[in-house]
Amino acid sequence: MSIVIRRLQDSNYSYRDVVELLHEAFQERLEQGLRYTCSTMTEEQFRKKTAGGIVYVAVDDETGLCGTATLTIRTDKHGVKYGYNEYNGIRSDMKGKGIGTMLYIYREREGRKNGCEYLLSDTSTQATSAVKYHLKNGFKIIGLESYRSTNYWSYVFRRQLVPSKKWDSTIYCRWRYVKSWIFIRLTRDINGNDTLVGRSYKRIVGKEIV
Repeated sequence: MSIVIRRLQDSNYSYRDVVELLHEAFQERLEQGLRYTCSTMTEEQFRKKTAGGIVYVAVDDETGLCGTATLTIRTDKHGVKYGYNEYNGIRSDMKGKGIGTMLYIYREREGRKNGCEYLLSDTSTQATSAVKYHLKNGFKIIGLESYRSTNYWSYVFRRQLVPSKKWDSTIYCRWRYVKSWIFIRLTRDINGNDTLVGRSYKRIVGKEIV
């Protein structure tokens, strides 16, 4: 096995090929009852979601396309650049071979090259292997989320690229997670819909819950 990581536009593969790979890779999650958006998204939806981002593909010299992941460079409310990791999919027969970590290393390098101070990601709290993958690659759990496009609670992960006394602190990250857990559980249900408390919060502050 010899794996090469490339940007999608520098490969012989198409958006359609990547979407078909994601469908196959996330079939296991559908069987768990977890409705990941990438498990059913169309090619058009994927193109729209990844516009402005970098789509990477992992290619095996013998069996072809075997993995994919996306990085989007964004700026937070404080004007700090960060990278958002998403759409991580590995072909089922190639899982457990380190391809996900290879894809992560390329995205981290790209984030650093673009001046990102940190990386963010999220996944279902029930997706044990995905949670372990994030923790193994240096991410810390810093929050809880609930999205209207899914049917599960999501951990929010942060991986600091620039040293930070605050974000490098395990105690601080745990405190942020507990605070987020309480807030999200009070204001949203598991399907991302506002609870009574959430609707009241919106009326009081006059903005969406973020």
